[in-house]
Amino acid sequence: MIAIEEELNYKILEKRFKEQDRLIAEGKMQKPEFVYDVFTPEEQVAFNRGYTLEQIISELEQKYGKI
Repeated sequence: MIAIEEELNYKILEKRFKEQDRLIAEGKMQKPEFVYDVFTPEEQVAFNRGYTLEQIISELEQKYGKI
């Protein structure tokens, strides 16, 4: 069942990408740009404070329990 769903997802994505490419070629839309270095407010605070991965994992475990 999962394999069938994955196959359908890929077919849907392929169809959407072809439609997107067609619209770009016709000048009806622009190619989507990738956005880098965008943080959520919590991620920005962690980045500014210089948290290590271990500190972040520790906080997540305290908040949500052991993974």
